[in-house]
Amino acid sequence: MNALSSRRTKRVVLTGVAGLTALTLAGCASGAGGGDAGGPLVLYTWAASEGDQAQWADFIDGAQAEDPDLDITVEGPSFSDYWTKVKTRLSGSNPPCLLTTQAARAQELGDLLMPLDDLIEKTGFDVENIDASMLSGMTVDGTVRAIPYDAEPIVLFYNVEAFEAAGLDLPGTEYTRDQFIADAKALTDGEKKGLALAPGIFIPNAWSLADGVPAVTEDGELDLTNPDFVDQVQSFFDLVSVEQVAKAPEAADGSEVSQQAFTSGEVPMLIEGPWMYGSFADAADFTLGVTIVPSTSGEAAAMTAGSGFGIAANCDRPDEAFAAIEVGDYAAAITAYEKALSENPRDEDAMAGLGQVRLLDRVQKLDLQDARAAAAAGPLDIQAQFDVADLDLAGGHVDDAFGRLLDLFAQLPSDERNPVRERLIELFGLIGAADPRVISARNRLTSLLF
Repeated sequence: MNALSSRRTKRVVLTGVAGLTALTLAGCASGAGGGDAGGPLVLYTWAASEGDQAQWADFIDGAQAEDPDLDITVEGPSFSDYWTKVKTRLSGSNPPCLLTTQAARAQELGDLLMPLDDLIEKTGFDVENIDASMLSGMTVDGTVRAIPYDAEPIVLFYNVEAFEAAGLDLPGTEYTRDQFIADAKALTDGEKKGLALAPGIFIPNAWSLADGVPAVTEDGELDLTNPDFVDQVQSFFDLVSVEQVAKAPEAADGSEVSQQAFTSGEVPMLIEGPWMYGSFADAADFTLGVTIVPSTSGEAAAMTAGSGFGIAANCDRPDEAFAAIEVGDYAAAITAYEKALSENPRDEDAMAGLGQVRLLDRVQKLDLQDARAAAAAGPLDIQAQFDVADLDLAGGHVDDAFGRLLDLFAQLPSDERNPVRERLIELFGLIGAADPRVISARNRLTSLLF
C-alpha cells in the first residue's frame, strides 16, 4: 500500500531535507550566538507544537552525540503566529541570529533578513546544488535572503482505512482526476464529504499547477485572468458545486478547520503540504496515505514550496551564523553518522540516520521525469531502477519501491543480483523490520533467493 504508517517511516519523510540540514546546522553551531559572543546559537522558528519540539529535540540530540559541547536554543511560536511575532522578537533584547522563512513569504520578511550574496561569495558556498525554484523564492530585490533547506510538492493525504472500507484501490504514483473524483464520490455519503477544502488560493493554485497551468506568466507576472487558469480554478470549485464531494470553507475558517476534519476521520482526503505529515500522523487514528495532487493525465506535476534558513539583518555575528547554515549538507551528515558507527557498529539510530541521509542525498540529485524515463527505457538497468525506487520511497510509495527492486532482482542473472539485495536490505532498515510491508518484501526476497 502507498501509505506511511510506522513511526520509523515517518522519520524518513518528516525529517527530509529540513531535518537533516537542521541536524548538521546544530552540530556545527557551538559558539554561534543570538547576540552575546560565545552564547548559544538561537534559532527562531515555528516550534510551538509538541511535534515540532520533539522534532527539533531529536535533531539536537543527534548533533550533541557528535559534539557534546553543543549549546543551542530553538524557540518560537506557532506557525500562524510566527509571521508577526518574529518582528517583535527581533526588536527585543538578544535577538536571534538565525531565522526560518518560507519561499512564499520571503518577500514579507525581506527587511528582517540579511542579504547573503556577499557571504555566499566569500565562503564559496555552492548554490548550484540548491533547487533553483526554491533559491528564486528566497530572493528579494535581487539578493538571496535565505538558504533553502527543503523543496516540497503539495500532496494529497488520504485515510487508508477509509479507502479500504469503501473497496477502493489505494492511489499510486499516478492519479487521474477522473479516478480521484470517482473515489471522492464513493467516499461521500450525504453531508459527509470525501474531501476537505482549505480556504484561500494556495491549494487551488496547486490544483492548477498539477495540470501544468501556472497563475503567472513566464516573466513572473500575475496572470489570474488567463482563461486556462480560470478553467482550472473553476474545476476546483466544481468539486463543491458540481461533483458535491466537498464543502466550501467558511469565510472565517483557517486551514486548521480542514486539517482537523481530516485528522479526526470526518473527511478522508485533504490536499496540503507534506510538512504537515508529522502533525497529521500524531493526530490521526488511522493509517496515513500520501499521493500526488490529481492531474488530468494522472502524471505528477506540482508547485514547489518549502522553507529556508536566513540571518537576521541585525545579527552581529553573520560569519558564524552563515557557517552554521553552510555546513547543513548531506556530506557532513553522512560523515557524522559513519563516525558514530565506527565507534559503535550496533548504534541503531546511527544506522537509520545514515540510511536516511544517503537516500536523501541520492534523491536530491534526481529529476523525477528523467529518472522514470530512464527506468522505462532500461528495465534491467540497475542504477535506473535504483533511482526510481529511491524517489518512490522518499515520496512515501514504499510498496512501489520494494516491488520495483524485487521485480528487478527476479529478472537479473544470479551473479548480478547482489547489489539489488544490498539496496533492498538498506531500504528495509529505513522502514523498520516490524513494518508489514518490509515483512512481505523480505519474504518475497527470501523465496527468490532460495
